[in-house]
Amino acid sequence: MVERILLVTGDETLARAVVLLSPGAELLRERDGTGGVGTCERIHPDVVVWDEEVPAPTATVSRLVAAGAEVVVVVGRGGVGAGVRALRDGAEQVVMRPVEPEHLAVAMARAADVGRWRRTASQTHAYRPRTLSEVERDQIERTLRHHVGNRTRAARELGISRATLINKIRAYALDL
Repeated sequence: MVERILLVTGDETLARAVVLLSPGAELLRERDGTGGVGTCERIHPDVVVWDEEVPAPTATVSRLVAAGAEVVVVVGRGGVGAGVRALRDGAEQVVMRPVEPEHLAVAMARAADVGRWRRTASQTHAYRPRTLSEVERDQIERTLRHHVGNRTRAARELGISRATLINKIRAYALDL
């Protein structure tokens, strides 16, 4: 379920559709692009439904995404180019006019799910890739243990010279 929606449109039909599709959600509305970007940066909604026909500053979708919002862009007929630009700038979904309520509901739900997943992943999975040096150090240490400290056999298995292995043992301060 979407908890907080920012709707940026001057189109009353689109506004009514979003209201009907989001029972129980906190719905905020802006009628101009500058106000929409400012509100998004201030309140951090779950989903922004952005009407592409609203006059807006440049790089609007990028700014909304940078503020942490999942963006659904509504484009007019023949707005394929605008939709592609919006997706390239980071929009989660694009809906074409005339807006079918079912399509809009699915787009908003998907955007909210993606946002929820991203927030959860960033909070629970503090993934940090290992550096090449860390991987190399661990591999050298494992190989030396496997060969019970025999540097000649370890170097042969690693595919490096014994002198290079000794230099790496010193560089990584391995104590075996």
